[in-house]
Amino acid sequence: MARGFTDKEKADIEERLLARGRELFARYGLDKTTVEELAQAAGIAKGTFYRFFPSKEALFGEVLVDEMPRMLDKLLSRSFGATADVREALVRYMKELVHLIESDVLARAVVSDAGLQTKVLAELDLRNMRGKRAEVFSPLAEAIAEAQQAGDLVSGEPMEIAQILGAIKIFPLYKEHMPPEQYPRLVERLAQVIADGLTCPVRAEVH
Repeated sequence: MARGFTDKEKADIEERLLARGRELFARYGLDKTTVEELAQAAGIAKGTFYRFFPSKEALFGEVLVDEMPRMLDKLLSRSFGATADVREALVRYMKELVHLIESDVLARAVVSDAGLQTKVLAELDLRNMRGKRAEVFSPLAEAIAEAQQAGDLVSGEPMEIAQILGAIKIFPLYKEHMPPEQYPRLVERLAQVIADGLTCPVRAEVH
């Protein structure tokens, strides 16, 4: 019979699994990372892993949820936190999002692999996930709402506008099909077109 863990031991093991999972998923991706490797890296037996997570997909989902605030904080600091011009902030946000997808294995994996999304979502508590997602993206929603109140952004549900900004994240998936010299210009143009659509109508009304 497996021995029980104290609350502190449980917390320590879960923290190790999240930390080691983050490292292995970022290095090898979800498919090439095994439960055995995750358990060994965290210093536990394979069977013990399943006492904390029902699958490696569930662990991946938790790692991603934990990483999302860090990712969003970086995006906001380099966009809304770097300029008072709302249109420019939108352009910068979308360009930084593209760069994130290009450079971060965890972020890219979820965007590029529909099957992975299905696997991960199937292992998560969707109601809890929606709550966490709303909490994570609240700083972006607040920045959008402030711009709307200042008359610099079109009206609408802030989270819906955030989703419009997020649409650009599929662009990096087609990078290899584009001429290298053309790709950055197209990213810039698409970001500008979306930003114009969200700000120019407001500017036209003002004038």
